[in-house]
Amino acid sequence: MRYFAQQLKRAHYKVCSLNYASLGQSVEAVFTQTTTQINACIANASKVHFVGHSLGGLVIRAYLQNNPRVFNGNTLGNVVLIGTPNKGSELANHLNGSWLMHIAGGVSQSLITGSKSLGNTINELDIDLGVIAGTKASPLTQHYFKGKTMAWCL
Repeated sequence: MRYFAQQLKRAHYKVCSLNYASLGQSVEAVFTQTTTQINACIANASKVHFVGHSLGGLVIRAYLQNNPRVFNGNTLGNVVLIGTPNKGSELANHLNGSWLMHIAGGVSQSLITGSKSLGNTINELDIDLGVIAGTKASPLTQHYFKGKTMAWCL
């Protein structure tokens, strides 16, 4: 995302990259950290665009759900989620219950699929939303899955 942020800066956007730890953290702790950072970044902004990768997309969805004032006065611009586990992650399912997932903490554990998945506990937003997803498997994880992965958009 660093390269992408540089390109946005070159296009004269003010870019704020969030800095948060997710390993060993609770979902609530991450949302508290990121809400503080987003609020500081968007203070006095006339238009706010959001781009999030993976967990960052869920952070954005939760922020917009919990901070409806961003919608006031047409300040909300484009929202794009890249590779966001909106319905959970099959990899998280595979690792669920393992020592690795225990160490990873609440955020990682919340990425399982199903009704308790973090993405499924965040309300759907009534906004235009772009989702970029792919079907190419990662060489590190492809042996956990059979068949092709489907890409879908919200």
